[in-house]
Amino acid sequence: MEKLISLGKITKNQGNKGEVRVAPFTDDLRRFEFLEEVILVSPDQQKKVRKVIEDIWLHKNFVILKLENIDDIGEALEYRNYEVKIKEDDLLPLAADEFYVDDLIDATVILPDEKVLGRVLDVIDTGGTDILIIQGETKEYMIPMSKEYIKKIDIKANEIFIDPVNGILNL
Repeated sequence: MEKLISLGKITKNQGNKGEVRVAPFTDDLRRFEFLEEVILVSPDQQKKVRKVIEDIWLHKNFVILKLENIDDIGEALEYRNYEVKIKEDDLLPLAADEFYVDDLIDATVILPDEKVLGRVLDVIDTGGTDILIIQGETKEYMIPMSKEYIKKIDIKANEIFIDPVNGILNL
């Protein structure tokens, strides 16, 4: 079974000809411009639909997609909240300090004393510094993805090493 990578989520229709608005999970919206097709996955993960991209453009902080066989508002709205995914083979190479959100989910978060803080549940895009949501033994933690806190990310070992300076774990 092929591994799928999430690039964004359809939030609504755009216009009246079947275009959909995608809230991207990537900082570089131009990544979408290199795609020929996407896989739309329903929120409950039960339905997957492969769609060829007919047209694409950027609008503010969103990506607008015109997909094959989606030709009016009603059809576009059927895909609201679907995730836009691609095959792992279609990923573009990243810079040394960049990571795909899917690679961070479920990573073990390790403190300077080598104790495990917890596992990454989610990464929140704030429009500025992303936030790691970490499930600890008794509570959730929110750690900014800045160099001040994140010391090392080892994707192969599925580990993130942090230094929770300034008492951030007590917030």
